[in-house]
Amino acid sequence: MLKVTQIKCRPGNPLSREDIAGKLRCLPSDILSFEADRESIDARKEELYFVYSVYASVKNEEKYLRLKDVVQEEKPVYNVPVMMKKNRRPLVVGFGPAGMFAGLILAEAGCRPVIIERGRQAEDRAGDVQRFFEQGILDSESNVQYGEGGAGTFSDGKLTTRIKNYRIRKVLAELVEAGADPAIMYQAMPHLGTDRLHEIVRNIRNKIIRLGGEVHFQTRMENLVIKDRKVCGVNTNRGIFDASEVILCLGHSASETYRSLLEQGFEILPKDFAAGVRVEHPQEMINRNQYGRFADHPSLGPASYRLSFRSSAGRGVYSFCMCPGGTVIPASTEEGLLVVNGMSESSRNGLNANSALLVQIPQSDFYRNSPLDGFAFQKDLEKRAFHTGYKAPAQNISDYTEGRKTAEWNIISSYPRGVISTDMRELFSDAVNLSLREAVIRFDRQIPGFLNRGIMIGVESRSSSPIRMIRSEEGMSSFCTGVFPCGEGAGYAGGIVSSAVDGIKQAENVIRFING
Repeated sequence: MLKVTQIKCRPGNPLSREDIAGKLRCLPSDILSFEADRESIDARKEELYFVYSVYASVKNEEKYLRLKDVVQEEKPVYNVPVMMKKNRRPLVVGFGPAGMFAGLILAEAGCRPVIIERGRQAEDRAGDVQRFFEQGILDSESNVQYGEGGAGTFSDGKLTTRIKNYRIRKVLAELVEAGADPAIMYQAMPHLGTDRLHEIVRNIRNKIIRLGGEVHFQTRMENLVIKDRKVCGVNTNRGIFDASEVILCLGHSASETYRSLLEQGFEILPKDFAAGVRVEHPQEMINRNQYGRFADHPSLGPASYRLSFRSSAGRGVYSFCMCPGGTVIPASTEEGLLVVNGMSESSRNGLNANSALLVQIPQSDFYRNSPLDGFAFQKDLEKRAFHTGYKAPAQNISDYTEGRKTAEWNIISSYPRGVISTDMRELFSDAVNLSLREAVIRFDRQIPGFLNRGIMIGVESRSSSPIRMIRSEEGMSSFCTGVFPCGEGAGYAGGIVSSAVDGIKQAENVIRFING
């Protein structure tokens, strides 16, 4: 099979055999089959193009290897591992991306996994979240962070990742089977949209159940049942679930569960994380900056951006989870604390673009004597950001750089609970404020209007976990046999795709462990 890159197509003309044949200088009939691998947009010059790489099966492939942009490469294929012992039923704690794909692989291997999730199923969770957005009534067990699909269910559903792993195609293929647009298999920056995610996660759950698995909602893990440093089960608010193998996919917000694991003796280390704000700008401004004269082209969706900077304080500042045409949302899990996040629906048709703007938080900022001090740092930040009714502190970005309180907003925020004019410098340390200020001034050179047509909303504090659970090369806890820490909360992933991939890896490790 050939991998052919840099195939250009004009907007409105779908990729065809003729396009590949033109690149290879052969007859269209010589192209036996093909599949798009990657799509990107080239809007840098006078013409607009969609640029593709493809896997193609071609007659007499060897003669084309001398051509530029052509290599011989097989399309990655994922094979589900074989379970030799059918009498064991591993238990998965958490049903976010990591837990969902760990459970799916175990089910496909014939393990009939048992999955527990502290929140509610997607169709019920959506109502709880909507009530929070509209009325400010928080359900501490069913919210933006907790419930079927994890935090990613109420996000843009971005599938971008910086990891390179053949399991990614398995993740994308399962999402397509569950109802996602097949174009996510090759788009350069694929996304699902929160409105589609509700259906997708429900379909994956139903597939696991059809394959013999179980999913128990509103079932919160309290601690593990351990004997002679071997796991025997999970103690929950609904009783004990027996299990000799447990995959922990707890997510980045379950601080009280990590505390119980630390008290039981599990090795947990603090790690650097990031915190900052959400910034909002008019989507049309971002489109015009990214696409130039093609900004209104009907073939182009809302534009996104990726920004990074290193401040004079030595801290990285970067955009994260950028949501074109999206909404800034409250994402709290506890009363009296406010954390914000970003969300887009599949259409991405909102007036504003939003993105997290995060500053690195090293351990020296928060570590005192406990590996869980990062959670305390996050909660302190969220407590300072809280206002009655979950209104959010906000400031024009230009006012933030000049040190003045905002009297008139640059744009109208999409945040559903309302914003309160605040001196955002009061929320952060001097080092964080210095880094943020330098960064937004630099970003204004890259995206003109970033300062004068934008607002910042606080606080974004849960982009990643502040801890890492120690595990061996085989994926198992260093403290307890049969426990497999997994995903973003355990410190091994960041985002939907990398979390799903880690879930697959840990399912494979469990199967190898059971097979002996």
